[in-house]
Amino acid sequence: MSMLGKVQNFTEAETDLISQLRELLPQAIEDAGKLSSEPVDPAIWGVPLLSVDKERDLRVDVILHKFLKARNGDIAQAQQMLTNTLKWRAEFKISGILDEEFPEDVFGKVGYVHGTDGEGRPVTYNFYGSLDNKQVFGDLERFLRWRVQLHERGMRGLDFVDVADMIQVHDYDGVSVFGYDKVARAASKATVQVMSDNYPETLATKIFANVPGWGETVFNVICRWLSEDTKRKFVVVSKASAPRVLAERIGETNLPEKFRSAAAEQPRDAAATEPQPLAAEPAPPTTAHADHNEGAPRPTSRGSQQSGSGASDIDSQDVDEASLPPPPPVATAAPKLEPQPEALVSETAGLRLDDGATVDTQEHVDKHGSQI
Repeated sequence: MSMLGKVQNFTEAETDLISQLRELLPQAIEDAGKLSSEPVDPAIWGVPLLSVDKERDLRVDVILHKFLKARNGDIAQAQQMLTNTLKWRAEFKISGILDEEFPEDVFGKVGYVHGTDGEGRPVTYNFYGSLDNKQVFGDLERFLRWRVQLHERGMRGLDFVDVADMIQVHDYDGVSVFGYDKVARAASKATVQVMSDNYPETLATKIFANVPGWGETVFNVICRWLSEDTKRKFVVVSKASAPRVLAERIGETNLPEKFRSAAAEQPRDAAATEPQPLAAEPAPPTTAHADHNEGAPRPTSRGSQQSGSGASDIDSQDVDEASLPPPPPVATAAPKLEPQPEALVSETAGLRLDDGATVDTQEHVDKHGSQI
C-alpha cells in the first residue's frame, strides 16, 4: 500500500485534474515514442509513470501535479509538456548522464550538490564569480550536459513522498556587472530553455547570496515582471547577511565549508540587513501541501513549499515570511533602470534568475519566469 507522504495531500480539484492527466499517460508516452529518435523510457526522475500493479503510485501524482501546475491546470498543455519532456530525455540521453565525467578543474568551481536543508531538501550551489566564461561556457553542449547532470543529481534526492523540490543557492561573490559576455549569455539562454521546459516546479527556494548593491536594484526592477508566487521564492541577501541567512535557512552544519566558516565567524548579533523576498505582499500559504511541515522544526524564515517550486494557479507558494520584515518599495529612482524590456539585457548582466539564466525580455519572463 502506498504511503501517504507529506507532499501527497491534494485538494479535491487538484486530485481530479491529476486523475484526468493520469488517464492520458499511456497516450503521452506513446506520442513521445513516435516523436523521439531514441527509445523513450516511461519513467521520469527515477519514478515509473505506469504502475506495474493495481496499486496507485502516489509519487506519480506528485510529478503530474508539477506539470499541471506549470501549465496552470490546463490538462492538454500539461500532457503535451510531459510528452515533450519524455522525448527530450530520450534524445538528450538522460539515462546515462549521471555516469558522465566532466573536468573537475573547470566545473568543480561552478556548482555542486551539497547535503540538504533542515527539511531534507537537496541543496545545489551555483557560483558566478571569477569564472573563465570561455572555458566554462565555450563548449555549449558540454556545459549543458554538465548543468543537466547537476540538476539530475539534485532530483535524485527527491522521494516525492516527503520531499518534492530543492533549494538552490546562487553565489554572486566576485561577480562584475560587466562580466556577462556573449558566450555566457548563449549558455544562459540555452539553460533556461532546458530547465523551463523539462523540470517544472522542481525548486522550492532560490537564495541569491552575496549580491552586490547594484544587484539589489536590478532585482527590484526585474521583479515587476514576475508573478507574486515566483517572487516569494526568491531571497536576495547581501554579503554581510549571507552567512547568517544561509545558516538559518539551510542549517549551519549542512553548509559547505565556504559558507560554514563564514557563518561561524559572523557574530550572531551582527547588524546585518534582513533578507528581502521580492513579493510585494506575502500571501497566505494555500498550497495543497501547506501542512507538510506541521510539527516539524522550521528555519527562522522559510521561503519554500514542499510539493513544487513554481508559480501558477493550482496552488500558491507555501512561504513562511512571518520572521521577515516587509520588503522595501521597488526602486525607481534611477532613470536608466526604468523597466523597459529591451534594457533588461544589460541591466541584468550576471544575474541568473532562472536556473542560470538572465531575463532578457518581458515576453521571456511571461513565458518562463515562473517555471523555475
